[in-house]
Amino acid sequence: MAETELGQIDGLSSIDIHLREYESSAPLDLSEDAERMLRTEINGGRERTGSRIEVAYDRDGLATLTATQYVGVVSLPDGPTIQIRPKAAGTNLLSLLRFARDVDPTTFDRETRMEAGDTFVEPLAILFERELRTVIQQGLHREYHRIDGQEDRLRGQLQVQRQLQRQGPTPTRFECRYSDLTYDTVANQGILYATTLLQRLVTDQELQQRLHQHQAILRQRVSLRRVDPNELDRLSVSHLNRYYEDLLRLTELIVRGVFIDDLATGTRGTFALLVNMNTIFEAVVERALRDALAERAGWTVKGQYTTQQLVTGGNHTVTIRPDIVVLDPSDEVRFVGDAKWKLGAPSNSDFYQMSAYQLAHDCPGALIYPEQDGVVESNCLINGSHRLELIELPTRSLAQGFKEYTERLQRSLEERVTGLIGE
Repeated sequence: MAETELGQIDGLSSIDIHLREYESSAPLDLSEDAERMLRTEINGGRERTGSRIEVAYDRDGLATLTATQYVGVVSLPDGPTIQIRPKAAGTNLLSLLRFARDVDPTTFDRETRMEAGDTFVEPLAILFERELRTVIQQGLHREYHRIDGQEDRLRGQLQVQRQLQRQGPTPTRFECRYSDLTYDTVANQGILYATTLLQRLVTDQELQQRLHQHQAILRQRVSLRRVDPNELDRLSVSHLNRYYEDLLRLTELIVRGVFIDDLATGTRGTFALLVNMNTIFEAVVERALRDALAERAGWTVKGQYTTQQLVTGGNHTVTIRPDIVVLDPSDEVRFVGDAKWKLGAPSNSDFYQMSAYQLAHDCPGALIYPEQDGVVESNCLINGSHRLELIELPTRSLAQGFKEYTERLQRSLEERVTGLIGE
């Protein structure tokens, strides 16, 4: 993305509509441009698995917007600006994000105030800023980049064919191919892009200023462009840039959740930053269970475990993919689990889905929900023999700090899952 396009994004001076997950707005009049952005950008795109913001029209043409499991902020052309807050995280959103993304900074000088809030962008930005500050303090990482260009002196390898074609019999320059160390890498470009986006989205002035300072440092050595999230997904870290690992996880999360429309004119920005809380919760469950079973030698925990063990009447195998499985030292599936970031009674589809997983792997399982005062907690049998636990993870529980909070998440799964798979 060109820098002028990034410059169209203005900070959030005001929020027109506040929603929580699955809440609906009052009927409102949407412009054609706003409707188009919702349809083609917010609810479209390569990762679409359903509407991020549902839109329904009444007989007068007024639109009602309904939030789903995506939280964040959306500024539509001609308005409104919508903020969607997580409903099931309580005041622990920052801790939930830190645990989900496996980011464990030692100190947060603004942690108490940020934990007390229930917005989304600020906790994500404070987490990102803290990791970015650590990376800058340790020094930006450079990588070798291949360069094909004309030089006044021979450098690297002379490209003979191109030399003859471009320079002729009396050359004035050399057509060279060589490698040079550069800070202008995909990783640093992605970090700068995410920094620029967050700096314009946050409302906290102190946080905004910190991000602006980091942005200025990065701009001295790194090109500002729109970075595709798939570019970041293909990156790998080595022992030389291992300290980038946490920051790159957050960068991909931010870049993957951003939508920017080019129709913005005047002073009003048109953009969105939406993150799927289902994905966050799945990561929380996977990490909590991995920590809970860490002392079991040879046992492993895997997320999004794909198998083809469900056989239909026509002898066709069907691919199934539980959110999480536990494998014993013989690589046999001993437990399957599914994370459901939603409040209220489990749906029939929840049970049907888990039944398929358990029957395919012939093992016990659990449906895991965020905390909701014990409304969901129960157990049952599938097909008369496979135990199924309904577990509430203590996502809203009060704790003295991040360590205590994460230990409660771990213990809540350790107690229930250990009982299912045996000591």
